[in-house]
Amino acid sequence: MAEILLHTRDVARGLDLAWSPPAELCSAVVRRLFPDAPAGDPTPVLLWLTGRAPMGGRPRRTAWTWQAARG
Repeated sequence: MAEILLHTRDVARGLDLAWSPPAELCSAVVRRLFPDAPAGDPTPVLLWLTGRAPMGGRPRRTAWTWQAARG
């Protein structure tokens, strides 16, 4: 789901289309793959976590990894 949301957003931006990943789906992805994610609106948080956008006073990330393993 993360790949679909993120790459669809990338393609939409490349085509100059106004599209943003749905917050409900972003929330599920953030909860599942980024257990230490900061609080906030899930769409910008996901975009920040994956290096696609700055968030608030935080600079754009240049490295990241998701945690797919369940403990």
